Amino acid sequence: MQGSQNLSQPIRRHDIDWLRVMLFGLLIWFHYAVFSLGQLEGEKSSMELFNLPLFVVISVMHQWRLAALFVISGMGTAFAFRRRSWQQYIRERGTRLGLPLLFGVYILWFGIFEFGKKTALLFTIFPGADEMPYGHLWFIYNLLIYSVLLTPLFSHVRNNPDGLVLRLVRSILRVKWGLGILLIPPLILALNGILFKPWHFGEVGMWWEFPRYMIYFLFGFLLISARDEYFPALDSVRIPVTIITPILAILWFIMNESSTIPSVMEGGWVDLGYAAFSSTATIASFLQSFHAWFWCLLIFSWSSKLLNKPNKWLSYLNEAVYPTYIVHMHLTFLPIAILGAIGLGYYSGMAIGTIFVLIAVMVCFEIVRRARFARIFFGIKGGSDVIYKLFPYNKIEEDALKIFIEVIFHGATFVMTIGLLIFLIAAGAIS
Repeated sequence: MQGSQNLSQPIRRHDIDWLRVMLFGLLIWFHYAVFSLGQLEGEKSSMELFNLPLFVVISVMHQWRLAALFVISGMGTAFAFRRRSWQQYIRERGTRLGLPLLFGVYILWFGIFEFGKKTALLFTIFPGADEMPYGHLWFIYNLLIYSVLLTPLFSHVRNNPDGLVLRLVRSILRVKWGLGILLIPPLILALNGILFKPWHFGEVGMWWEFPRYMIYFLFGFLLISARDEYFPALDSVRIPVTIITPILAILWFIMNESSTIPSVMEGGWVDLGYAAFSSTATIASFLQSFHAWFWCLLIFSWSSKLLNKPNKWLSYLNEAVYPTYIVHMHLTFLPIAILGAIGLGYYSGMAIGTIFVLIAVMVCFEIVRRARFARIFFGIKGGSDVIYKLFPYNKIEEDALKIFIEVIFHGATFVMTIGLLIFLIAAGAIS
């Protein structure tokens, strides 16, 4: 069958890899910018208009940045499923996502000192932002759950490339003028918002955001599974979404700032005494969903046109994404605290601090990728067959000397991990 051949055909989308690298790099800046916003307090009121672009960028970006990352994760799953059984996929997800998650919970976030409590919270549904035992690794936590929950569907789609699910997806993608890809996904997302958003504030992938990001993850899988129709549809909507997306961003920002319903974009207004369903809330859910989805289409359509080409740095940077994501928050808070304590301005501090964090995470990556047994806890694939191709191993002939160098890098990884914990403690002390 043609569909089966297409699904098994080896393919590498460099544009998706580039987007993954750029969005996680943007994540480092975003977190630094957001967590240092308190340093804007006390600045002259005449600067408020000057600060407006910052808040527009942060607010608008927050609506689509994570959505796009979950779409990319779903696309990556489609590629991973091509040559794996569902059992192999579950084992791979357990190793690739589960081990870094446990390392983060019990080591990086000190869970080992409250083992019982943190373990209970690990299995608690929606523990709340203040109680999450995994901190910023909630993305991995959700991704692991989504992967397990959706595995039966993924397996069915892989085994039935001409079945009902993919026939439906292909028919949507073939709708004239790209209306299928423009309208159907955001309508589904809007329905999720209308039904679930009123009841509880959405935070870091919990409550109504949990199904929202799972839908984005599923969309990514299905679109790449029907890639012969997906990329032509993406090309057909490039110009319309380029024109419409900025308009949606402006409308979204205005409604978010001026709505008569508190937290109409974040959810949970029923607890504040407002009706669960209203015309304002419904319009907000539609606007929010179309805004986020059109941003996804915008960046995916232009990246497919401009970035789908090999580059000598891409493989290196793609490998660095996961470990740098894992460690970046521990390196973020201390420079914020220090630069704030010495009175450096917000924008100067953000520039200096972001550069510091970017350099620091890459140093951590260079250390860990050379420590064979530590790699897996930072989400890096491969063992001795991989590290022995790296400097300085590739310049050494004697096996004994290679083992000695390995010991050094494992020791450096241990010291680095202690350093990350010290950074976190010191930031809290200074703050």
